[in-house]
Amino acid sequence: MKTLCLYYSRTSMTRKAMELLAESTGADLYEYTDGKDRSGLLGYLGACVASFRKTFPKVYIKGDPDLRAYDRVLIGMPTWAEGPCVIGRAFIRQYRDELPQDVYYVVTHMAKNDYMDKIRAMDSLLGRPSKGQLSLQTKNHDYLRDVRAFAETL
Repeated sequence: MKTLCLYYSRTSMTRKAMELLAESTGADLYEYTDGKDRSGLLGYLGACVASFRKTFPKVYIKGDPDLRAYDRVLIGMPTWAEGPCVIGRAFIRQYRDELPQDVYYVVTHMAKNDYMDKIRAMDSLLGRPSKGQLSLQTKNHDYLRDVRAFAETL
């Protein structure tokens, strides 16, 4: 099964998780973005503001892989303002028709709650049920262990 790992990461936590997931599954790895620098305090504040807007930014995948060439896609993203980030939601909405049937979400966060209800709600953007979800708490937790365990289930 040909697998693709895609991610957006503001602080590198999601990137690290997706790198390990790609390595563990033999997947190709690409980053998607809206092209805005969201680093530091101003980037954080901009991310919060973007989360409350009802518009979706235009996103693109660095390296421009052929999404239709894959059997399975794992989409990684952080949470912003208590839900999956607007960049990740925009990606799903924009590329849903090019994604294979097997789509998984990998969402990183620092809170103790798992956000599974909000993660599953992204299926409405996808237009069909996802195959699975992984909610990764990154603060004071060995989230890379959880990535390895999830990779074994794929």
